[in-house]
Amino acid sequence: MSTDAEYIKEIDEAYDLALDIVKSEGWKKEKHDKDTDTLVEMKKNEKGRKIYRGKAKIKMSQQAMVEALKNTDTVKEWNTTLLESKTLKKLDDKHQITYQVTTDSGGGLVSSRDFVYGSKFDYIKGETGDVFVMGGKSVDYPDAPKVNKIVRAINGAGCQMVIPVPGEDGECEVLWLMDCDFKGWMPSNILDVAMPIAQTQFFDSLRKLAAKK
Repeated sequence: MSTDAEYIKEIDEAYDLALDIVKSEGWKKEKHDKDTDTLVEMKKNEKGRKIYRGKAKIKMSQQAMVEALKNTDTVKEWNTTLLESKTLKKLDDKHQITYQVTTDSGGGLVSSRDFVYGSKFDYIKGETGDVFVMGGKSVDYPDAPKVNKIVRAINGAGCQMVIPVPGEDGECEVLWLMDCDFKGWMPSNILDVAMPIAQTQFFDSLRKLAAKK
């Protein structure tokens, strides 16, 4: 079992890599909802696996959005892509290990997956102000739940960012970088449909949460 310091080092490296990937070039439009202006883009990572970058503006203050995303133990109350979400271990004030179970995705084409995720949350300087970033990757944590009926997915370096919108205190832009190896037997054409749907479903969940605020 890794030490806390080893987990933190692994998470920090994934966090920095995710930020580099977000800023990288070569993204291609995969899905665009004209009504909501939600954009999902795709490119292939160094292993040849498709990764996705989703963006959407949400009518919610940056602070409220950050609090919603940071609270792992209540996120399933509004995020319809998750069946379960809980904190397994807090490593320090900025790093944690969490366990989450996804709902069936892609209209039921992809069955539930679970994953153990090491994440860091912090702020970085952005063009429109301080940007909140919660990022990391899957980690090997022996004390995590093990469910025989659920395939464990592996998340590569990824992140969610909350970006302030100039002159709009009640609005923010959310970006989600997703690199997920679903494991199990899964035709690529089904994944090509399911992954963008998962991102748009997440943004739809955020809009419904914003409407309640």
